[in-house]
Parts: sequence; structure tokens; C-alpha cells
Amino acid sequence: MTEKMLKQLYAGRQSALGRYRAIQAGDAGRVFLFRLELCMLLFKNMPGLPGLVLRRLFYRGLFKSMGRNVIIGAGVTLRNPRNIAVGDNVVLDDYCVLDAKGAECAGIAIGNNVFVSRNVILSCKDGGIAIGSNITIGPNTIIHSVAESRVGVGDYSMIAANCYLIGTAPYRRDRTDIPMMEQGLEPGRGVVIERDVWLGAGVTVADGALIREGSVIGAHSFVRGEIPAYSIAAGQPATVRRCRKTEKA
Repeated sequence: MTEKMLKQLYAGRQSALGRYRAIQAGDAGRVFLFRLELCMLLFKNMPGLPGLVLRRLFYRGLFKSMGRNVIIGAGVTLRNPRNIAVGDNVVLDDYCVLDAKGAECAGIAIGNNVFVSRNVILSCKDGGIAIGSNITIGPNTIIHSVAESRVGVGDYSMIAANCYLIGTAPYRRDRTDIPMMEQGLEPGRGVVIERDVWLGAGVTVADGALIREGSVIGAHSFVRGEIPAYSIAAGQPATVRRCRKTEKA
């Protein structure tokens, strides 16, 4: 968590219930927290078609907005769902985590026709994640946003399994007389993935990265800085190997 969020959680004489509510439901009242907890208790792990139908019915009122034909798999975890907007024809596969914590959180926005595979984590800590439309996100991928380091993924992009998009700046480390955690973070720059980008399996995209339209990133690459449009890039750090527009047929 960020230093600001830790101070908010542990400041004053806030009760354990108050801290739990801040993590699970933000600044929502106890009635909303009760509804959220009841839905999680009754329907979160319900298998098969009955679970899909009942989650679609009862979860709708938990989200900031929820489109048509949304499928929510078993074991999906929601934190502060009032900061989460989901479009039409979205699939949240089994055991995903959508976590939109923080009083200043811009939230999680998912467009239309998006498939979020099982075990994916979309996590904000006072940050923001914007997923466009017609996107697939592979299993075990983590997309993380802290404070001003927002993460955006453009339409028609494909993210393979086990990728990590790091929308968070490094900790300050100038001083040695206090822990790095208490020094806070450097200014964040965020992550931007433009339209029609393909990330291979196990790609890591660091804060400050900009991957331009139509690019392909090879498996297990580490991306920092800018990748020009229609590039094929790979390596650690990823470097451009060739341009898609000049490839021979």
C-alpha cells in the first residue's frame, strides 16, 4: 500500500471493523458493506449455472455500473466495487480480483467485449485502470496502479498469460535514517498501451512505458520507455527488432 493509505488505515482510533470497511467498501456505509458481504457469502463460490445467474442478478447493484450479458465466474473477489465500471459482454473468469481501494481512487473501467481470464488481478491503490474494448487478458496477469501512475490498455489489445503491468513509481531511497516505505514514492508516470498491441506471455511493463499502436512484444520481455508504432520488440530491456510495416510477405 502507499504511505498515504497506510496512514489512513492506521490513523486515530479507528476500529478493526472500520479498517475492514475501508479496504472492502471504501467510504460506503455499513448498509452497503452488509450487502457486499452477504452477496460474497451467498453467491461468490456458488458453482455452475445457478451461480452465474445469481451473481449477475445480485452483483449489479454493487458496481458503479454494469453492462449487459456480463459473466462473473466463481470465486471472483470485489473490493470497493462502487469504483468499478464494467461494460457489455464482459467475462470475469473464476478467481479474478478487482480491487479499487483508496479515497482518491480513479477506479477500474472495463469496456465492452473484454475477457478477463482466471486469476487475473486488477489492483488500484488510489490509482486508476482503464481497459478498452475487444480485449483479452490472459491467466495470472497482474495490472497494478498506484496514485498518479494510471494504467491504460487500448482497444483490440491482447495480453497473454503471466504478464505484469506495473503502474507504480519506485520508492524514494535518498535517506538512510528512515525506512524507504516512509519516504514515499517518486512521481509516477503510468503505463500506456495503445490500440491493437500484443503482449506475449510473461511480459513485464514498467511504470513510464508507452507501447504505441500495433506493436508486438515478445514473450518474457521487460518494457520501459517508448516502443514505436507497429514495432516487433523483445528482450530485457525490450528493443525493436523490426517493423511490421516493412516485413516481407
